[in-house]
Amino acid sequence: MILLSLASKQIWPQVLSVAHLRPDQVFLLHSQDKAESQSPAQRLKRFFDHTGLVAAGKTRLTCLPHDDFNGVERSLDELVASQQLDLGRSVLNFTGGNKLMATAAFRWATRRGLKSFYLERALQLTWFEPRDGTLLTRTDKLDAHLTDDLDPVALLRCQLDASEIERPGQAILLNNAGQQLNPQDFFRRIQSGNDARPWLQITGNADPEVKDGDALEFATAAVLLKLGVKRVQRSLRLKVKSAPHVRTRLPHAEIDLLFTWGGRLWLVDCKDRIPTEDLVANLRRHLPRPLPSEAEQILTRISDELAIGQTKVMKEDLVAVREAGGLLGNVVCIRKARLPEEVVQFARHHGIPIIRKEHLVSGLRNLLFPDQSPGCETLDELQKHFRP
Repeated sequence: MILLSLASKQIWPQVLSVAHLRPDQVFLLHSQDKAESQSPAQRLKRFFDHTGLVAAGKTRLTCLPHDDFNGVERSLDELVASQQLDLGRSVLNFTGGNKLMATAAFRWATRRGLKSFYLERALQLTWFEPRDGTLLTRTDKLDAHLTDDLDPVALLRCQLDASEIERPGQAILLNNAGQQLNPQDFFRRIQSGNDARPWLQITGNADPEVKDGDALEFATAAVLLKLGVKRVQRSLRLKVKSAPHVRTRLPHAEIDLLFTWGGRLWLVDCKDRIPTEDLVANLRRHLPRPLPSEAEQILTRISDELAIGQTKVMKEDLVAVREAGGLLGNVVCIRKARLPEEVVQFARHHGIPIIRKEHLVSGLRNLLFPDQSPGCETLDELQKHFRP
């Protein structure tokens, strides 16, 4: 199979399509727009060569006009002629590119008798096949776990545009002891507060000093791996991408955990401490009563400002996942303490799951397997929560 694929900033339509079809040769069709098309195509080529999804040297770049409808068709005809492509073995993916490029490429494929397809976000391929003067359509559902084995750091590098990886962090897998322990015992020990590191194989570098949140990050990684995630990357740092002659050293973002699941990149933010706004409530208990109204107003303002900080963290996570994961990126927040209602509402509005530390196993299981019936642990937790 020869795949002609329109490239754009969103890399997942290309990655998923190639993982599904496993073509022998890929032509990444891009415009001269560096940020929107050309650079993503170059990163995709490196990714395909590096991961082996396409045989090395079998991914090529081809430039198309982005503002000339007929010019797109002429360029595609020139590509077929110069590369002597067999149209009977060729397929067009018009999910990427701008609307003009996609429409022109689709019309060209239809006129030349090529099959073409569009990939929806729900991982559904819609095929278009010219036959006997008509256009037949059908749909295929992609396997959501086609790309679970792919390196999340390589995928991150492929997606990043304005940033680059300053530190890839640590790769975490289950060791032999972690693999052999039955899931029920494993999850019970994790949920009881046992250190997860004896069951993990950890390679790479992170901050040398021990931090309060490290244990929760390792516990979360362990649960994810036991649930079926192939690999979790911990403590990555990103920095702004600079020009070749400019050296930037300071990172601007840190990712606690990163993994690939269900055709998406997932970023996990872990906080294993009492929220700072609770410090105000503790302070009130130690102050003499009654407090002057001015003091009450100041404490209330401090509490409100600290609560806003929780929302700010989530906003920063959203910015990070939009760049790191694209449209198919997810943010997950793991928290020890209950969050203020306004923070919960913000998270719900933006589709950010919040999982309490005490519900780590059931919360992550429900997230990874949303259509699965609740297990015994989930039912036990619900019973405890609603018991009078």
